Amino acid sequence: MAYEKKIPVDLDCPLRLTMSLIDSKWKSCILDELRSSEGMRPSELHKRLPEAAPRVLDIQLKEMVEDSLVTKTIYPELPPRSEYMITDLGKSLLPIIDAMLRWGEEHYDLFNRKYGKH
Repeated sequence: MAYEKKIPVDLDCPLRLTMSLIDSKWKSCILDELRSSEGMRPSELHKRLPEAAPRVLDIQLKEMVEDSLVTKTIYPELPPRSEYMITDLGKSLLPIIDAMLRWGEEHYDLFNRKYGKH
């Protein structure tokens, strides 16, 4: 049984529509990792995002495939292997992610005060 959101997406709000695609903690990070790749295996993504539980990454990758942000290719080999690639739709979100990265860099002192070691 597929997960169904309890609160429907507000089709009248472009901000909420966009956030519905990248609303999780890791989806933006996944897109950022896939941006310069010709395809990444799930294990590579797990290594690059070690703070994320593998099950969570797998669920979010599945959702991103369903939302057409990434594609999944399964190669008919033994053992089977799969790779994820960012789609043009996923690439269209990269300017938003880049703006978030810049904002985070510009306000590093805020985060260091809040979360840094004292």
